[in-house]
Amino acid sequence: MKKILVAIDFTKGSRKALKYALWFSKISKAELIMVWVDNQTVQQGLLSSPSTALRQEAKNKLEALVKKYSSSKRPPISYKLRKGKVYSEMSTLARTLEADLIICGTHGGSGFEKQWIGSNAYRIVSHAPCPVITVRYTSNQKDSMNRIVLPVDNSAETLQKLPITAELAEIFHSEVQIVALITDSLQSLKLRTEANAREAFKYMESRGISATYYNYTTDNITATLLDHVNNVGADLISIMTEQESYGTGALLGPNARLIINLSPVPVLSSHGQL
Repeated sequence: MKKILVAIDFTKGSRKALKYALWFSKISKAELIMVWVDNQTVQQGLLSSPSTALRQEAKNKLEALVKKYSSSKRPPISYKLRKGKVYSEMSTLARTLEADLIICGTHGGSGFEKQWIGSNAYRIVSHAPCPVITVRYTSNQKDSMNRIVLPVDNSAETLQKLPITAELAEIFHSEVQIVALITDSLQSLKLRTEANAREAFKYMESRGISATYYNYTTDNITATLLDHVNNVGADLISIMTEQESYGTGALLGPNARLIINLSPVPVLSSHGQL
């Protein structure tokens, strides 16, 4: 873990994410880069962009944060000013800088909004070339990562999050709790889920990581998973988002969105390859 980007727009949600990112980078010894994006667009033929004064204000605030948090006892902290679509600029910058992780805030919501995380956060999760941690502004924030919950379903893609989960477990000396979520009555799919969970358990053991295994049969993935998270006092959930494209796994796009929206703890979203 060498470079972390954190999206910041000075809202309550992004400040919560920044606080988390500062702690995360300190423990992981990764450079932290704050990113502010001017996302004003052209409307009705007229350019509606923030004034020079607004951009200068953002720069001043970022420089103040750099000054406040820079220390010989922690990794470097810097900032970037970008212009364009937030998710596009975050993704492009992550690719250009070869960032290992993006951290961003999301508001969560009530009623219909529970179905969707903030549009920018969701698009960052969907388009980023690296894993993304989303932090709800109401999430429980602890300076620890003792337990990481890793849900597993019947898809092959579900195991693609093992390397990044293991890396974080090694950095933070975390226990990984593997949660098999069985949603289908077909015996073949049930056996596949259990086989994936066993493979995940063996993977963690092979890297010397403490791991435990839980098995749930459920028709409500989000509720079951979050009940487990609350019951064990977990600090992070590690999910896959690629299943949205395949349509075969249990953690489909809508479930991923709900988990991110409702989770009481930060959520690590991955869609890489083993």
